[in-house]
Amino acid sequence: MKSIRKITIYKWIIKKSEFICTLIPCNNEEEIDKIIHQYQEKYHDANHNCIAYIVGNQKRANDNGEPSGTAGLPMLDVLEKNNLTNIIAIVTRYFGGIKLGAGGLTRAYRQSVADALKEADIVEKFSVPLYKITIDYSYTKKFEHLLKVHKIKCTNIEYLEQVSYTCYLEDESFLSIIQDLTNNTYDKTYIRNDYIELS
Repeated sequence: MKSIRKITIYKWIIKKSEFICTLIPCNNEEEIDKIIHQYQEKYHDANHNCIAYIVGNQKRANDNGEPSGTAGLPMLDVLEKNNLTNIIAIVTRYFGGIKLGAGGLTRAYRQSVADALKEADIVEKFSVPLYKITIDYSYTKKFEHLLKVHKIKCTNIEYLEQVSYTCYLEDESFLSIIQDLTNNTYDKTYIRNDYIELS
């Protein structure tokens, strides 16, 4: 699966209108609305915040007040032609007083996304399960050594009565190594699958 590594912003001006394209990686369908709302708030004074996204099984385009079909769909088309997924594109327009016409708008929104993608790091991502693994404090030193040896990426560590590690397990056979290390006294909870880059 192809996506972008990190948030990318690209700005340009055409006939005095400023276009700001923000590309955002997004792995979780539940976060789409929150992310879009955040940028609508950030650019609340703009004339338009047009949107296109492909995240998981969801695909949408929104012209946000521009003439129908001149913004969201051309933006979505660029994402599709580049075979990208788990990505949100928002193009913000500050109107400069000169009308572009339907053809001009379509070209401007399409170009905004295409040029932003030239600036972005496009990477291959893979679906990897995320687990929460809870162990006793006495095993932490050995466990953390195993994480390094196996190059396992942890996103969070919680120190409560026991220690909980939130980790991506590309190879789930690692769970049997933890079982041996802790004499089967550990807890595991599958959280979800995320698309991530593999190191």
